[in-house]
Amino acid sequence: MTQLAVSIEDVSLLEPIRQAIALLRGVTDVSLIKRKTGLDRAIEDIKKGRVYTATSVEDLIKQCKE
Repeated sequence: MTQLAVSIEDVSLLEPIRQAIALLRGVTDVSLIKRKTGLDRAIEDIKKGRVYTATSVEDLIKQCKE
């Protein structure tokens, strides 16, 4: 089986495009997978408290080594 990945920017078009692809001959399955962007992961880190502060570059390097 071969897979084809399609990226959709406008979420409102997601369902009609999924339905159209499902109608194509030879298509056996259409799955929707939302991948998180870097911004999505960064916001999640902030919400979960995974943030760090440093008073200087030296302090940052020290924290990275620990």
